[in-house]
Amino acid sequence: MKTTPVASFGKDHWSLLAYVENCCVNGKDGFGRLDRTRLRCNPDKHPLLAAALSPGSGWKLEYSTRLKGFFQFEDRTDPEKAIAAGHLLRDHDDWDSLDDLQAAGLIDIHSLVNGVIRMTKEGISVAAKIRAHKSAGGNFANFSLSTVPLQA
Repeated sequence: MKTTPVASFGKDHWSLLAYVENCCVNGKDGFGRLDRTRLRCNPDKHPLLAAALSPGSGWKLEYSTRLKGFFQFEDRTDPEKAIAAGHLLRDHDDWDSLDDLQAAGLIDIHSLVNGVIRMTKEGISVAAKIRAHKSAGGNFANFSLSTVPLQA
């Protein structure tokens, strides 16, 4: 399975890492439990992980994972153009992004079925940088590991 490099992570990866951290902080013994209803899921790729969908709803191409630079891309409202430009990962959902976060060494997935996860030391460090970035007025979409919080 091909994973997304950290240098390409955008809003969806970073906000998911922040959510994982929140689950772990509020979990027990450092473990968190994900709420499936809060995760983007492509039921064609992950049918056993999908939360109940409303009638008539389902996966749409525009739900795919947005990468670094997506929001600066002029044609971001056209999913095919965004995919062709490398700013959107076709049919890539939060479960795929969890695999990317684990491959990057930021989290450990203990059970997908039960949604049990744990932050690694590196993940805790990166999550702290995300919090500092957001506290300084940044957002998930413009975060990168080289981001330095604004000094007061």
